Amino acid sequence: MAGDFLIGRVLLRKSGIHRLKEIAVSAEPASARREAQPSLWRLWAAASGIAGTAVLASVAVSSTSVALFRGSAAVAAVLLLVAYLVVKPWFVARSERWHRVITFLPMTAYAWAVGLVVVAAVSLLPDRPMEASFGLLMVWCFHIGGGVSEPTSFAFERLRGRFTWAAALHVNAMVYGTLGAVCLVRALPVPERYATPVFGASVSVVLGVAGVSALRVFQRVRKLATELDTRAQKVERCLVRLSRCPAEERGQRRESAEDAWDDLHRTLHNKVETGFHLYGTFVIPPETTKELERLVEEVITDPGAPTYRDVAARLSALRTACKPKIDTVA
Repeated sequence: MAGDFLIGRVLLRKSGIHRLKEIAVSAEPASARREAQPSLWRLWAAASGIAGTAVLASVAVSSTSVALFRGSAAVAAVLLLVAYLVVKPWFVARSERWHRVITFLPMTAYAWAVGLVVVAAVSLLPDRPMEASFGLLMVWCFHIGGGVSEPTSFAFERLRGRFTWAAALHVNAMVYGTLGAVCLVRALPVPERYATPVFGASVSVVLGVAGVSALRVFQRVRKLATELDTRAQKVERCLVRLSRCPAEERGQRRESAEDAWDDLHRTLHNKVETGFHLYGTFVIPPETTKELERLVEEVITDPGAPTYRDVAARLSALRTACKPKIDTVA
């Protein structure tokens, strides 16, 4: 009886230990999940900090006190820093779709701001053409100066929309700049007998610039997409042939792959909407181009390298983004 009692206690103790281990193992993923998905209070706290910054900014602008202005600026800077630190873990834990939406918010805000400026300028046109012209010219100057930076994340996934987005913004900026210049001319004193011809010429200029800009810019986008697809396909085929060829033919195949990559690399350095390299939207960010170059060179040097799949996936994503814009007769 005593032996049976001891055996029962040992079994009970072992089962208890196993049970505790199961609880610990099951509890560990839950805590990891809680750490991977921070609470929603971080988002609300950051939003409250940003709202407080906006209130302080309005108070500072409306006040004439230098001390109050400096104090409000300092507190606003601290609030923005704290809001960033609080919301960063929440942002990092979001899904890929969330990251794509959040990182695109500055471009969306830029489009809304441009729309508001244009609406305000149009409302001023009948009575105050000078102010309207300055507003429209400001939109054009801001765009030529660089505007809002295009998000560099998800470079290949965003390329398809980047073609349309960059071209449309460029055409709009050209039209707004021309309309602003026309409003500036209209604000000048013109004799009554020339008023009608000047108005007709102004409308013709605006329509002409809109039509020519749209035609040339979107034609450039189609030609660029066609060249990118052609040269990316050539690189793909050269890399496949290099990986399958006998050892004695690899020297020639490497040269062909290097030439194909050089052609694609030069094309990637073009701007989407303009031929001027001082401003415009990149095809893919420079750092992404450098990373792709490194991977391609590694595959050319060692055709059996594991990075071949990464190169193939990126070139395929590049061609997929270009596919809707292909026009071989552009």
